[in-house]
Order: sequence, then C-alpha cells, then structure tokens
Amino acid sequence: MPKRIYSLLPALALCALFAQPMGAQEAQQQAAAAKPDSPEVLSHIEKAKKIAGTYWASAEHFLCEAPRANPATDPGPVKLFDNFWAIPGQYSVGNAVTYVFPTSAGIMLIDPGHAKDVESVLLPGLKTLGLDPANIKVVILAHGHEDHFGGSAYLQEHYGAHIFMAAADWDFINIPRPPAAGGNAAPPVPLPKRDMVAFEGVPITLGDESVTPVFIPGHTPGSLGLIFPVKDGGKSHVVGMVGGGFIAQGSASQVSEFIDSLEHFEQWTKMMKVDVEIQNHPVFDGFADKLAALRARKPGEPNPFVVGEANYTKFVELMTECARATMYRQKP
Repeated sequence: MPKRIYSLLPALALCALFAQPMGAQEAQQQAAAAKPDSPEVLSHIEKAKKIAGTYWASAEHFLCEAPRANPATDPGPVKLFDNFWAIPGQYSVGNAVTYVFPTSAGIMLIDPGHAKDVESVLLPGLKTLGLDPANIKVVILAHGHEDHFGGSAYLQEHYGAHIFMAAADWDFINIPRPPAAGGNAAPPVPLPKRDMVAFEGVPITLGDESVTPVFIPGHTPGSLGLIFPVKDGGKSHVVGMVGGGFIAQGSASQVSEFIDSLEHFEQWTKMMKVDVEIQNHPVFDGFADKLAALRARKPGEPNPFVVGEANYTKFVELMTECARATMYRQKP
C-alpha cells in the first residue's frame, strides 16, 4: 500500500502558503526564472525532457520552462468516454474543467467551477448533455480553491447534493482570508456547508460509479488525486487526475510536500493501472488537440485520452522532475 502523507502545518501558516492568487503565483515563477538556472535546475530539466520524449514534450516545456497559458475557447460539453463527460468552459490556469458521471443513481460531478459560472456554464452544459441538474447527488472537490469549490454551495442549496472534500480542505476554506489590496474586493463566495469527508483509498460511490481519492497535499493542505474506471466502447480503462495543481509553488516546504505527493500518487496510479490522463486545468497536456481528435474519431480508432500505463507514469514523473527544478530555482 502506498505511504500516506499528512500536512501538519498550523492554520495560519496554511493560509499564508496556500492562498496565493494566480497572479502572485505567476509572479513568483517569473521572479525565480529571472536569474540563470543553476546546474541542479538544468539537470532536473534534462531529466524531465528525457522522460517526456516527444509524447509529453509540450507538457515538459510548460511545467519546467514556460508556465504560461492563455484561456482556451470554450469547446462546449463533450462526451469523453461511455460513462464520463466534460464541461470545459473557458478553461485556463484559473478556470477548472467540470467532469460528469451520469450514474445509475444520479449525477456525480468533479469540481463544479466558479460560483459565478454555475448558471451560465455548468447548468446549461448539463442540459446540453441531456442531463437534469436536479439529479446531481454527489460533488467531489479536488481541492479547496474557489475555481474548484465555488459552485458547490449552489448545488448543495438547490439540489441537496452531497459535497466531498478532504478534511484538511474543509478546514482550509473556512480560514478567514485577509482583505484584498485596494479596497475593491468582490463579495465573498458562499461556502458549502461542511458535509462529507474524503478518505484516502476509500471509494466515493454513487450507483455504478466510484472514484478513489488519494491525498496529495502541497497545492492546498487537502488536495486530492483521483482515480476511477471508465469505459470506451465497453472496454475498461482507468483515469488518473492530479487534482492538486500542476506547478510547484510557495515556500520550500510546500514545494517539497508537492514533490512527495506526486511520488505518492505515482505509486497509487501504478497499483491501480492508470492508463488515461486528464487534468482539471488541462492547459499543458494537449487537451484541445485530444478533443479535436475525439470529435474526428472514426469507429475502431483509439480514444486519444487513453495514453497507456507507461506514458501515464512518465507524465507524473516529468511533473515531479519539473517540481524539483522549481525547488532548486528557489535556492539563493
């Protein structure tokens, strides 16, 4: 059984470490990149390049060298597998994709997105897919940032959906945040009422579908990796999602924890034979190209989201090497 990782940082330290807005994160990356890379940094970038090969070359470039991406044009709701659909919206580093399981007992969602997008993106997307939002029963939150949990209070209030999140992030979202600079802060987003707690290795099940959470603290104290089965033309596959961010950020201890979490998640993905790669911020893994290939797919052709077990392992390993490069960039 893979080792467990627990975050022991006190609440005030967590607030300082994990509540950085995306602009601050990008500024941190740019400041670190302003000085020439050390031999240690270059060594980890070279390892990442070798792991990536041509298959994950764009992911390596983004994660290790140029972590910037423009918001994507909303491709519209799409069926990725027989039992797994996506509502991407205008996905970006600050906008998460919502994933949908239409189960035998109702709808299960992963990451309902920003509160502001529930009525304009999420609910119309479900209706486009022929799904009734009133049937939403379970919502899984990969981590406690607003672009992931924001819509959950609405779904809880209007449809009685049960909200699952790691205990550490239930605590995290309730830490009082300092007011935004300039005095023009938007009103706070409604928080979901504390509900269901996700436990590592304990499947979250609704009807005939299950999702296995894995603790991967680092991006937030309660970030989750998610692993679950899907079917493509009746053939079984297993999806892995690194649900706790994708670029190492924050203090040295936070980056170190992120690296440990990726190694931990890799153990789980090998054990559960993950062969499908998706992200909740798919800005660096060829998501748009895969969607285009999926729409053009002819009967008998492979599903572009199925990457194979070996390639999935390489994906997680290159994320880890790029995080190590970030760790060495932070050193004076």
